[in-house]
Amino acid sequence: MSDATNLERNGFTIVRGVLDREAVGELIALLEPIITASPSAGVRGLAQKVPRIRALSESPAIKRLVEPVLGPQAKMIRSVLFNKDQETNWQVAWHQDLSIAVKDKIETDGFSSWSLKDGLVHVQPPVGVLENMLTLRLHLDAANESNGALWVLPGSHRFGRVPAGDAAALAKRNSKTLCAAGPGDALLLRPLVLHASRKAVSSNPRRVIHLEFSGAALPEPLVWNEAA
Repeated sequence: MSDATNLERNGFTIVRGVLDREAVGELIALLEPIITASPSAGVRGLAQKVPRIRALSESPAIKRLVEPVLGPQAKMIRSVLFNKDQETNWQVAWHQDLSIAVKDKIETDGFSSWSLKDGLVHVQPPVGVLENMLTLRLHLDAANESNGALWVLPGSHRFGRVPAGDAAALAKRNSKTLCAAGPGDALLLRPLVLHASRKAVSSNPRRVIHLEFSGAALPEPLVWNEAA
């Protein structure tokens, strides 16, 4: 089954060996000072802090994964470093990624649940906006059940917007998949697919570069906040 078919059918796919060992090592070296200076679960606006991340998002290796799904006009609209280990350890309940970051709060039809996260304006857009997005998670370490790899509910991206209170029950009734990955592997994920992660129980780190892409501009006057 091709990556595109797998993504369409299941809402996710794992692509092996997107980055080689040397490229992974270079990224770890670039990111280590940020992790050391501010040990936390996540670092938002990663591309603003590390310009290499912007270049990576526009590289042929990433474009060949994103453009067949979203088209050649696709651009990165969020970049986050997730660093899960024994010191920065957390569990994430079953959920969909329903919020996007915009530059300003401007009331617009279909956009609701406005909020501020780390000083950035977030809002839940219409489902159509989320369906035209793709998340790409680049693994810098091996990710497995012991260090909090992502679990997903295959096909749940077709359920539309799922009420938060129903997510756990849906996951309980359906089969789930653990997205085990190696260094340099990429997990492609539709925002509407239900996913979760458990706390790490091993000392092995799970560092992930989380990039979100959109294939279209937002309806005016809203604008993506690419500093998210």
